[in-house]
Amino acid sequence: ALLDRAEEIKQPKRRQTLIDNADQIRLSRKLVQLDEDTPLDFTLDDLEVRDPDPDKLLGFLAEMEFRTLSKRVAEILGKEAPVIEAPAVPDAPAVADIPFETAEYVQVSDAAALQAWIDQIYEFGYVAVDTETTGLDEMVAELVGISLCVEPGKACYIPLIHKTHSGDDLFGSDDLAEGQIATEEALRLLTPMLEDPAIMKIGQNMKYDSKIFAQVGIKVAPIDDTMLMSYVMHAGLHGHGMDALSERYLGHTPIPIKPLLGSGKSAITFDKVPLEQAVPYAAEDADITLRLWQLFKPQLHRVQVTRVYETLERPLVPVLAAMERSGIKVDRDTLSRMSNAFAQKMAGLEDEIYELAGRKFNVGSPKQLGEILFDEMGLEGGKKGKTGAYATGADVLEDLATEHDLPGRILDWRQLSKLKSTYTDALQDHINKDTGRVHTSYSIAGASTGRLASTDPNLQNIPIRSEEGRRIREAFVAEEGKVLVALDYSQIELRILAHIADIPQLKQAFKDGIDIHALTASEMFGVPLDEMTPDIRRQAKAINFGVIYGISGFGLARNLRIPRAEAQGFIDRYFERFPGIRTYMDDTKAFAKEHGYVQTLFGRKINTPEIAAKGPRAGFAQRAAINAPIQGTAADVIRRAMIRMPDAIKDIPATMLLQVHDELLFEVEKGSEDALINAARDVMENASEPVVKLDVKLTVDAGKGANWAEAH
Repeated sequence: ALLDRAEEIKQPKRRQTLIDNADQIRLSRKLVQLDEDTPLDFTLDDLEVRDPDPDKLLGFLAEMEFRTLSKRVAEILGKEAPVIEAPAVPDAPAVADIPFETAEYVQVSDAAALQAWIDQIYEFGYVAVDTETTGLDEMVAELVGISLCVEPGKACYIPLIHKTHSGDDLFGSDDLAEGQIATEEALRLLTPMLEDPAIMKIGQNMKYDSKIFAQVGIKVAPIDDTMLMSYVMHAGLHGHGMDALSERYLGHTPIPIKPLLGSGKSAITFDKVPLEQAVPYAAEDADITLRLWQLFKPQLHRVQVTRVYETLERPLVPVLAAMERSGIKVDRDTLSRMSNAFAQKMAGLEDEIYELAGRKFNVGSPKQLGEILFDEMGLEGGKKGKTGAYATGADVLEDLATEHDLPGRILDWRQLSKLKSTYTDALQDHINKDTGRVHTSYSIAGASTGRLASTDPNLQNIPIRSEEGRRIREAFVAEEGKVLVALDYSQIELRILAHIADIPQLKQAFKDGIDIHALTASEMFGVPLDEMTPDIRRQAKAINFGVIYGISGFGLARNLRIPRAEAQGFIDRYFERFPGIRTYMDDTKAFAKEHGYVQTLFGRKINTPEIAAKGPRAGFAQRAAINAPIQGTAADVIRRAMIRMPDAIKDIPATMLLQVHDELLFEVEKGSEDALINAARDVMENASEPVVKLDVKLTVDAGKGANWAEAH
């Protein structure tokens, strides 16, 4: 019917498309139509739901190593759950074969019992330690208790401030539960051991515990971290949380925290958990951590990642902990003024949007926007999702913005809305009431390439491409009498690419101090350097960085808003001018397929389990494998710089505050800015040595100012 009445369609392009392609459309309809005459060798009765065959189902679940699921299914089916062995770790020493079900977890209630545990720790020379607190924010959380373990299956919990809790009392009681050592007494006994350089303190995510101990004046050292051990061995394969590692490598599902704390409005903090429940939960954490350490520690050298762990991971923990505790001052009044300004600008944009749309609507509603763009205005390219609403993501609006002003105004409004809600409003809630500063937390084991991730709040994703986004950095200020100093690697990933891919033109350009993007434009487009235009340089910059990330012709076309064929032509010419890049890409993909991982110049292994996949996943995995050695090496360089920095600036009245991608931000007393810049720049520019001697020298740009925007 649509084809028969195609002449009645008002949109010219849509009408002509249907008329010109009528035969293809009919063929397509035939191709997607199900064949109703296909003979079937079963009936509807055969498809009736039946109870599963217990042996087959449990056998399958055991083969797939679904430990938790197999236990649940076995319970429902009234069968005994199959025993699923933990995966074998090559050449691993046997971890003490003590079932968790028979483990001895005890409560330490007095000084004599605690001293007995400390004496045992000195005999062993190591201890797995874990803290229980009232929350996840280390800057405000209170220490509730400490668990210790020196032998698998034997652990203790030292409760400190657990409260009595009556079921008749909604809020519990402020009275301390019986059987607890006074916090001051416990810490007095524990501090010498926790600070003793001869005792190894083992933890899972030790950065958190070290910050909790720092809150009560204890500097825990030295440390080992099972999360980081797993990370250097298994990056890209799975997560590195304790529960996941316990299930995967110990075949044990830890006691869950949610039933103890509850959820929603009825949730409680750990100090309200009854001791009979808190002791086995907390002690088990230390037990699991020790078993993981005994399993992982000998493996580091066998899989050749000892140097990565010992030089890039373990020593970074105290550095990051110190940075996070320092935080950075944020001016609440500046943020408030920005929020008001953004709100006013958004209101002005809304008036323009209503005028362009022809009526008022909820600008923040994708559903209403889709109806206006595609139903009422008749713009082309509308596609409905499963919910029946049109897709109105940024990619859709960017394409439509070339045809109509409304999509562009919507994008502007969304950007301001995000800046306001995510930053100028939300950052005010993150200002610590005691310090007046924002204390972000860095995830060490997040990205498989070694890049750090900033969370709670995320200070690495503050947009700096727009003027409004850059202004947000004005709210990050120095304390009275101090200055912020920013040091930023200049095009570090392109420099590493020039070294790894051995590209003579790029190496020489960096050596001569030539604008690398202008050089690329000159090489590709035949434009002399002295005749370079900003637009041509911008295209070359997009190609330079796009190629590193394995961008496709389609992706580059969208970024530059040019035809796909033209974009693909740019990429093809790029490989012709710099053949070393294509060779590097091909060699890296081949290495990943053969070995299942790629490496940075410092030996960090990034596993590539999807490299042999089919379809879209294969393309993504290949691009990730190509980029990982470059991005990972850059991440390793800045880690090495951060680890060396405290010693390099210890005589300068300065503090390292933030790491944002390739940048380090410091706070320094006025008058000492140049001394800091010279010392920090020397560390950063030589961070790769002596392990890696780069063919291209690393350079660092520096700036200073009263706020982050000025410093950058």
